[in-house]
Amino acid sequence: MSQSALSGIRVLDMADGKVAYGTRILADLGADVIKIEPLDGDPLRRKPPFVDDVPGPDRSMYWLYRNLNKRSVTLNLDSDEGKGLFKLIVKSADVVVETFDPGYMKGLALDYEILRQVNPRLIMASITDFGQTGPYSKYKGSDIVDFAMSGAMIVNGTPDRPPVNMPGSPARDCGAIYAMCGVMLALYSRASTGTGQYVEISVQEAALAGLFSWSIPGYSYRSAAGRIPFAGPRMMPRTGSLSIVPCKDGYVHWLATSPRQFDALYELLGNPPELVEMGNKILEVAPRIGEHIEKVTSHTMNMTMQEFFERGQGKHGLPCCPVCTQAEYMDNPHVRARGFFREVEHPDAGRGLYASMPFEMTETPPGVFRPAPRLGQHNEEIFHGDLGLSPAKIKALKEAGII
Repeated sequence: MSQSALSGIRVLDMADGKVAYGTRILADLGADVIKIEPLDGDPLRRKPPFVDDVPGPDRSMYWLYRNLNKRSVTLNLDSDEGKGLFKLIVKSADVVVETFDPGYMKGLALDYEILRQVNPRLIMASITDFGQTGPYSKYKGSDIVDFAMSGAMIVNGTPDRPPVNMPGSPARDCGAIYAMCGVMLALYSRASTGTGQYVEISVQEAALAGLFSWSIPGYSYRSAAGRIPFAGPRMMPRTGSLSIVPCKDGYVHWLATSPRQFDALYELLGNPPELVEMGNKILEVAPRIGEHIEKVTSHTMNMTMQEFFERGQGKHGLPCCPVCTQAEYMDNPHVRARGFFREVEHPDAGRGLYASMPFEMTETPPGVFRPAPRLGQHNEEIFHGDLGLSPAKIKALKEAGII
């Protein structure tokens, strides 16, 4: 860890699922990320699916992946003594990341105005569904709410059906990544100014910025010209999934928006007359898109995913790819050659493969240093090793429900 990009940076992670992946990025880059958990543990520990379908605080696969490389302490922040201990940890911290409702940290007397008096170099990041200000700031949200309200969901799916969500948690993972960008830029700024700052993130805004931001200038310019482009969900250009078609052993995806790309598609399929006559311009094909897809499919069904991919990309220059299952992706020779997956052994969950960071650095590479922590696993290290509390004091705090 001494050779990692964020070595020497300590992060206090008070975040829920909105930002758990983001603080893991900091941990993968070498930061000492300490998960501050309530006595009964972070709720993510109870989120399925579980390893071998057996529930347990250290068996949630959601928890295990998003908390790789972190440490864990338990602390009751509703108690005065717990708040005092937290302030002691803050003295040696560089960053605090929290996702509580607006006003919650202030109610605990642990907001940024208080904590920067304890540590003027502190950077604090607050991430909520709708931000700290505005009429929706106190509203509850979720990933599907943030995705839907961002304007990104309305174009997802096929025109003949209602809009659909994406798998996983795309909105909140966007929020996590943008939040960590803000944190790292604040660290960069602090290197020259010597002072910390407050970073505030709206997941709703991050979802739009990360998933569909180009729609805003398009809407803005056309509206200013008196041409409203989108009148409702059934008139939206939700055509992304229409270029996913079956083949012999799965599905393939292709993209054609220019004459050259349509010509490449037709050449790949042997220049079938029934397709060539439909034209090679998007304005010619779009009104007959359903018929076009049906005719393309009659030819892709005679090809394997790999044949379509290698011939399309390598010979004809068509943007195309197979639609991989998890097994097909993990067994792909290209992925294996790049070493994207790292094996991690957890004392309770056992051994498994984890996706690493999707970038490499020649001098300070990200890495896997430890599995996700057990609940309170590092209480002794922090409270005794860092804060100097005696074993008797730690025992008394535990009995009093403080740690």
